[in-house]
Amino acid sequence: MSAAGTTQMGNDNRPNVLPIKPASGPGFLGPSYNPADEMLPPASIGVHRGDNLSDVVGAVKGVIYYGDMIGFGGPSSGFTRGMPGLKPLGVNYFINSGLTCSNGATMWEYVRTIPDGTALGEKVRNAIRGVGLPEMRGMAPGMVEDVKFALDPFPVINAVVGSGYPQCRLVRKQVGDIDGQIQNVDGVLLVDPSGLILSGGRYYQEHWVQDRYPVKTRPGEQADEAFERGDPIQLDYADWEATPKIYREDGCRADPAGTEPQPKFCGAKGSQQIKLGDGTFVTAYSDGFHDYSRYKGQVIKIKNPNALVSLSVAVISIMCLISFWGFQSKRR
Repeated sequence: MSAAGTTQMGNDNRPNVLPIKPASGPGFLGPSYNPADEMLPPASIGVHRGDNLSDVVGAVKGVIYYGDMIGFGGPSSGFTRGMPGLKPLGVNYFINSGLTCSNGATMWEYVRTIPDGTALGEKVRNAIRGVGLPEMRGMAPGMVEDVKFALDPFPVINAVVGSGYPQCRLVRKQVGDIDGQIQNVDGVLLVDPSGLILSGGRYYQEHWVQDRYPVKTRPGEQADEAFERGDPIQLDYADWEATPKIYREDGCRADPAGTEPQPKFCGAKGSQQIKLGDGTFVTAYSDGFHDYSRYKGQVIKIKNPNALVSLSVAVISIMCLISFWGFQSKRR
């Protein structure tokens, strides 16, 4: 019996090529992550109501701060350099696709929602970098990247004309937000709980993803970036069925004594229970390159769950600044 399932399609006696297993972890709708909840409120960055010069300077810095959050996701000048919470927003995570790889393992998809600065293309990215500005990894470029991904017709075409029988490869990717946190401000887990790897205070996961045909690496391009540009490898049913199913659904070797590569969590001895902010626990494994004992009893830090700010704060700050200087001119 095939590992893909037993449901037939028509009269060709082949198993169902559609996903027959539910998505796990964040699910197809994504994690419970609200970017506004992750931003610091005005008072936390030094914005206070008043008519002193320091209050005006604080308001100006606040306007620039939220402008940098929207545009760059990092400090664009000395006004905001060193201010807390100035970072790209988003979560990277794995999702269970429900498909079965040719080797028998479940195929996963790696989803990136942390902006990478490519919203306007590589030429603009390099031009901005050339004048000393940070990459455009703020909320606005992030939305542009999401729109570009949503409007890309290739995944839809691949789903229609593809065979549904993927060849896969094992990858390790960082999961969580830009700071390495795997829960939101309310302590809710943002990633799938299976096979978390704790390395240097950050979390990774190893899963089988669809393999791609190799492409030539461009100047300055990372190997992972080149891999993502390759076309997915789809097999016909005969080749998929003929491939030895040496892995179980969970991605581990069917034969524990085998020498084939497998995810870290398969047969790992060193693990610990990590307590989340909502009181639940997840299991994390050491990658073997760090002192595991120093993570013993670690509880993930969470921010104030009341940290909420509206984008209208920047507009209000500008209006207050204009009103202040208008009042000062009338007094003269």
